[in-house]
Amino acid sequence: MTKKIIIIVLAAIVLILVGLYFIYQKYYFLPLTENNLESKTENPGEIVKPESGKQSGKVKNTLPALMSGYKLYKNAEFGFEIQYPVSWTITEEIAENVRGEMVKEFFFRSPNSDLRLAILPRDGLSYGLGVKGTTTPVLIGGSDGMQTQYVLKDGRRLWLIFPQYGLYNWLEDLGRIDVMTSASDPEGDTRIFEKMLNSLRLAR
Repeated sequence: MTKKIIIIVLAAIVLILVGLYFIYQKYYFLPLTENNLESKTENPGEIVKPESGKQSGKVKNTLPALMSGYKLYKNAEFGFEIQYPVSWTITEEIAENVRGEMVKEFFFRSPNSDLRLAILPRDGLSYGLGVKGTTTPVLIGGSDGMQTQYVLKDGRRLWLIFPQYGLYNWLEDLGRIDVMTSASDPEGDTRIFEKMLNSLRLAR
């Protein structure tokens, strides 16, 4: 057998092996797409999150259903959406922050009340509160953050919520969410705010 024939035979064997490998991959290993993962879960709407490091488990679909008596507000510029009571009003205001920047702020207000939820992506103002708050980790809009709760002297409750750094178009270490109840019904107002905060989604 000449050298040329040996080379031809070896090349043919290599081509056959490569072909068999691709056929094996195609028919025995399906791509791990979300559709394939979803079809293997017990509950539709849940997908299995591929294992990363030591963390694994199911991740639920984060798109919330519209709650009864609530509207949906979306803002593409700052990458968030939130549901709010249909009777409430929304205002977008321009204010100067501590860095001298003119920034946009979003206020969800109850009519004829000081009850409000404010989303301040690039704010940085300080309250200078005279009462001590309680700070705890919190999951807000699918993102890790820190939350400080205060009980004011007039009975109102105030939350200052700081989502994690790196959120879409939010200013690092200054973007936050303010939640302020009324003095007349802090318990009822808290329930409304909890619904709103649970519906909040932040782009990452």
